[in-house]
Amino acid sequence: MDLSNDLLLHFMTTFYGSGNYTGDYWFVGMEEGGGNDLGQVAERFTAWNDLGTTELVDIYDFHLKIGYPQYFTNPVISQSTWIQQARIVLSSKGQDSSTHAVKDYQRVMIGRKNKETCLLELFPLPSPSVNDWNYGLWSSLSFLRDRQTYRNYCAPWRTEHIRSRIQEFKPKVVVFMGKGYSKYWQLIAGQNLRFENRDGFQTGRSEGTTFAITKHPAARGLTNTYFETIGRHLSQFI
Repeated sequence: MDLSNDLLLHFMTTFYGSGNYTGDYWFVGMEEGGGNDLGQVAERFTAWNDLGTTELVDIYDFHLKIGYPQYFTNPVISQSTWIQQARIVLSSKGQDSSTHAVKDYQRVMIGRKNKETCLLELFPLPSPSVNDWNYGLWSSLSFLRDRQTYRNYCAPWRTEHIRSRIQEFKPKVVVFMGKGYSKYWQLIAGQNLRFENRDGFQTGRSEGTTFAITKHPAARGLTNTYFETIGRHLSQFI
C-alpha cells in the first residue's frame, strides 16, 4: 500500500498545525511526532480531510478522530511538548503553572480553534523521530526519498509561509522550539533580527512581535523552571 501522491502533496502544501492565527501565543516546532506506520499516517490524513483540509485544525477535534482523547479529557495525560507550552503561557501571565494548572490548560486551551495559541510545524509530515524516515518506502515522490531531500524541498516555502502569516496576524509572541533548528527560525523571524542570549534561550523583537528560541521540551535535563523562566521573561511584552 502506498500513500496517494495527490493527498501527500495537498497535505504538505496546506497543513500547518492547530489552533488560532489570531491568538497571541504562537509556538513553532520542527514536525509532529507519530506516524509510526502507514496506517497511522493514513489515519491522520483521513482525519484532516474530514475536518475540511484547512491550514489549522482544532487540536481536540483532530486527536479525537485519531484516537487520542486522553490528552483532553479528565484525568488528563500530559503531552510533553504541550504541557511546557502551557507552562510558558501561564507563567507569562503570572498565573499558576503547577502540574494541575498546566494539565487543565492543555485540556481546554492549547491548540484550540478559538483560543489564544497557535501551534505550527515547520515540516508537515509526522514521524516517530528524526532518525526515522519511512516515506521513501511509502511514496514514489522523488523529494521524499530521504529526510534531507525532503527538508531541502520543503524549507524554502514553508519558512516563507509561516513568516508571511506572522506578518499578517502579528502575534505578541512566537516561540521556536528546538535550538538545533535556529537557521530555520532565523529565516522565519527575519534575517536582520538579532537574537540575544538569555539563560538557556534567546530572544529578539521585531514589529511588535517577540521571538524566542528555546530548547525542545524533549531535551534531556530540562526542568519546569526553565519554561517558567521563559514565560516570566516574555511577560514584559504581553
